[in-house]
Amino acid sequence: MSRTRASRALIALLCVTIVLGMVAYFRKPKTTTASEQPKVSGPDTASAAPAAKPVEAASPAPKAGRSTQIALGNNAAALITQTPGVGIPAAPAPTPTAPVKPTAVSPLPATPTGAPATPAAPKPAVEIPAAPAVPVNAANSASVISTGKAFIESAKLLEGRRILNEALISGQLSDADADAAKALIMKANDTLIFSPRKVEGDPYVTSYNVQSGDKPLKIAAAHDITWDFLGRINNISDPRRLRAGAPLKIVRGPLHAVVTKSKYTIDLYLGSPGEKGSLYVKTLRVGHGKDNSTPTGSWMVTPQNKLKNPKWWGSTDEPAKEADDPKNPLGEFWIGLTGVDGEAVGKNGFGIHGTIEPDSIGKQSSHGCIRLVNSDVQQVFEMLVEGKSTVIIKP
Repeated sequence: MSRTRASRALIALLCVTIVLGMVAYFRKPKTTTASEQPKVSGPDTASAAPAAKPVEAASPAPKAGRSTQIALGNNAAALITQTPGVGIPAAPAPTPTAPVKPTAVSPLPATPTGAPATPAAPKPAVEIPAAPAVPVNAANSASVISTGKAFIESAKLLEGRRILNEALISGQLSDADADAAKALIMKANDTLIFSPRKVEGDPYVTSYNVQSGDKPLKIAAAHDITWDFLGRINNISDPRRLRAGAPLKIVRGPLHAVVTKSKYTIDLYLGSPGEKGSLYVKTLRVGHGKDNSTPTGSWMVTPQNKLKNPKWWGSTDEPAKEADDPKNPLGEFWIGLTGVDGEAVGKNGFGIHGTIEPDSIGKQSSHGCIRLVNSDVQQVFEMLVEGKSTVIIKP
């Protein structure tokens, strides 16, 4: 009987021990690894990770088809060129920093966001080491002229031309100083524009190596100039002499013209005349219409209306004359014009031509057209491009 009780007591003790061990086991905190941590789907408890800050939507991309405008000056109509827009996501907001004092810079024309910039003048292949720009005013214009002259006379043609051209384009020079600047720029351009020599770093000039199968007219058209002009600056009178591998000096066109009736002049420019980035090239003397009959405004060189040895179709006071007739009042070249702005709109039959009366240059003696001596009109004929070059006629 005593053994039975002892056995029962031992069994009871073992059961209590097992129960207590199981309770202790299940009450022990569970430890997990990082990979076993539960994911928090939201801020449901105080221990949950804070929600991520919402990402702001990017600014809308600019609309395609924005236009850049090329200004022609005075009453000239603006030429519009479409540039496809390219969407660019907004950049992340920068970390706030201490304010930085802005540095003064020269203002530049605004360009559409996301579209390739359209500079007023072609970017040079090599940057030109430039002297610091000096603001031009009546007090220091003479100094600017003398500085530009010194550079040109020391064979630093690009630097001298840049200084003088910037002063001229600024519009701050007196008439006398403007004429002096033009004379010096023309001297530099005899080499920089009108000779086969290419000066390193000239932003208005590039080079091209003729490829097998190239056509002279296509090479010129690809750079918005005429073959006659391209041949002249490279001393090539016959395009059949062009050979594969030959290097060509290319002036980046097109060229434009400004006629000032009161001065009896025609100025040639690369780029929109008088605008930032344009380059004054040359001035020639002209005559124009009797009784101030030449309309002012803007004109376009008419496509398929540039003629060598043109026929004169006659007028109320002069009979028609055939081409090459020594009495043909048009001389040897005709550049037809189409009015696009100002008094010129709707006008037809006007143009730029030569003359058999060289004494009429500097006078009002034509039927309304612009006339030059034959050697000068040939240069203008070569420099202006049909459908691309503009002629602005000012009072």
